[in-house]
Amino acid sequence: MFKNMKIGIKILLVVLMMSLGTSVIVFINAYLSMNNLSDEFQKTNITLGLTASDDSKEALQSQAEEYLIKIAQKQVAYSNENLKEIRRMVTSASEYIEYLYANSERFEGRDLPLPFETPDRKACSKYMLAPGVEATDEVLQEVRLLSNCEAVFAPEMQENPMLDNIYVGTKSGISYRYSRSNLYNESYDPRERAWYQAAMENPNRTVWLDTYTDSYGNTCITSARVFFDKHGLPAGVVASDIKIQRMLNEITRAKIGQTGYAFVIDQNGEVIAHPNFFREDFEKDIYTYMQLDDEKMAEVQKCMQDGSGIVDLTLDGTDSYVTFYKMDETGWLLCISINKEEVIRPALETKETIDQLTNEAQEFTQGILAGVMKKFIIFFAICGIIVIMISFAVSGSITRPIQKLARNVKQIGKGEFDKKVEVESADEIGNLAEAFNHMLDDLNTYFEQIKTITAEKERIGAELNVATQIQADMLPSIFPPFPDRTEFDIYATMTPAKEVGGDFYDFFLVDENHLALVMADVSGKGVPAALFMVIAKTLIKNRAQMGGSPAEILGFVNEQLCEGNEADMFVTVWLGILDLTTGKGMAANAGHEKPAIRRAGQNYEFVRTKHSPAVAVMEGMKFREHEFELQPGDSLYVYTDGVAEATNAENVLFGDERMTEALNVNPDASPKELLHNVKQAINEFVGDAPQFDDITMLCLKYNGNGSKGEI
Repeated sequence: MFKNMKIGIKILLVVLMMSLGTSVIVFINAYLSMNNLSDEFQKTNITLGLTASDDSKEALQSQAEEYLIKIAQKQVAYSNENLKEIRRMVTSASEYIEYLYANSERFEGRDLPLPFETPDRKACSKYMLAPGVEATDEVLQEVRLLSNCEAVFAPEMQENPMLDNIYVGTKSGISYRYSRSNLYNESYDPRERAWYQAAMENPNRTVWLDTYTDSYGNTCITSARVFFDKHGLPAGVVASDIKIQRMLNEITRAKIGQTGYAFVIDQNGEVIAHPNFFREDFEKDIYTYMQLDDEKMAEVQKCMQDGSGIVDLTLDGTDSYVTFYKMDETGWLLCISINKEEVIRPALETKETIDQLTNEAQEFTQGILAGVMKKFIIFFAICGIIVIMISFAVSGSITRPIQKLARNVKQIGKGEFDKKVEVESADEIGNLAEAFNHMLDDLNTYFEQIKTITAEKERIGAELNVATQIQADMLPSIFPPFPDRTEFDIYATMTPAKEVGGDFYDFFLVDENHLALVMADVSGKGVPAALFMVIAKTLIKNRAQMGGSPAEILGFVNEQLCEGNEADMFVTVWLGILDLTTGKGMAANAGHEKPAIRRAGQNYEFVRTKHSPAVAVMEGMKFREHEFELQPGDSLYVYTDGVAEATNAENVLFGDERMTEALNVNPDASPKELLHNVKQAINEFVGDAPQFDDITMLCLKYNGNGSKGEI
């Protein structure tokens, strides 16, 4: 019944049959509407719960931030006061020493012992001299002057338990200290110590150095300041080592909620105080300790740069809030960490209660919808079976012919062009089958044409291969070309851009003592240029062997090539004739590239002379020529424009500068090695880019006798 129906009618029939499902769609829409109502009810409850939870969480977070910042401010204020007192003491000590130096005649002082001459662990004054410093009267007088420092240093040491010692280093090499230690190091030079150099680099302020751990495991820090002599010049540095372990312990032992704790970072990003600081596996680098990703790293760095801030991150495997607050006195950062769950636990409990109520309401609504859904499913199943049966019947009538057509087309694709598609219907599929049969006839005709074209192409390719070999055989290719001639060494190469090219080179003995050198480039590429090249090369060589100067030779060749030159082709030529006995010669340049010459022991340089127009441009042309002379050891390099104009994938030319660099990689190389160096440089520069022009080069090294000249 469906065989001869149009595809459009078949599709319309399917649509009409599917319309029976309209009632199904109505029921589905009703169910979906009820289900959406239930979903909206649930979403509303969830939204209310989340809003209440988020508001509660934000309020708790805000309170926690204020709480953490207040604790940090309090701890920082406590630490700053302790450190300010130390800075005040060091500053006062510097001012007192400046007073001593300004009024040295008013103070007598006393002789001081060396450190090993004092009792250990008892605070007293002592001195040392740096290596190379002699105990002259002037130095000992300065030591006696510094002994008066004990009057100020001793009370400070007694009143402030954080002080470990107070010491002085002078520009003259004196090391004075008031301490409990009697250690003696005869190689000790205070001027080479970090505290002395740091203070000297900042002479107008009291400096703090990096923290360190002493031999007893105490964390210490050094404060230092420059003092000046009576002339206002830096005379030395006074410094003090301060034990800050107790201060840091008070910070890290502070009780902060149930899970909170504090730690301190110095200006270099090192943890200097932490509840776990003395564990062997504790990582002191802050970024390694925190194990941050890039985003959290940026947040922490911003807080450290700003001097304050709070970041939520995972610390010690726990989601935490970490507050940063800067200590103005030393630039350290006080950090307070607290478990995130501790802060937001009340909000989470509120959310759990709301979620429970929401789930109960949702279960009730879903129970009502379940009964309606069962009725819908039964009706949907009946309608679905009817629609599926009708759809299979209609679609089968459409797809079976298409499948048969596809099988026939696959056979055609395998090369069985004699098997045509059977036409079984009058609809669009039948029309398509007829079109495939017509296409099959066209393919057979096309393949016959392809065979003919391929055979012709193979014939032309074979002829081009022969032409390539003929052209290559026309150029001198046996080196050395004159084994019995020791006056010179010569080598040349030609790489065509196509199967055959328009460049050519030549060299031949005009007579026993004269060598002709030719480098030429025919306009155009391919077979036409190759034919023109053969004619030009033959004319030049034949005319040169008849005698005459380069200008006369090119003039003759020009007249011959201009005759019947309907294609308006031309050739650039550099022609030189060298007297092998004297090194003197004549050269003519007809629109060709400038040659390069290397004098013995020097580098290659371009030689610029006036050029004549190219050969075969115009009849009656007169060509310029000039003399040149080669010394023993001199070399001559000539080439075509394909060298300088070799182009890479970025459309950049190889150029004269790169060519000169390639020539001078090894300027004393043999002609063969020299041309190899240039070609290798071109290949490395060009890479995989296609070659657009012939690349032809010739190099001659003269071994005879003569004086220098110009080409």
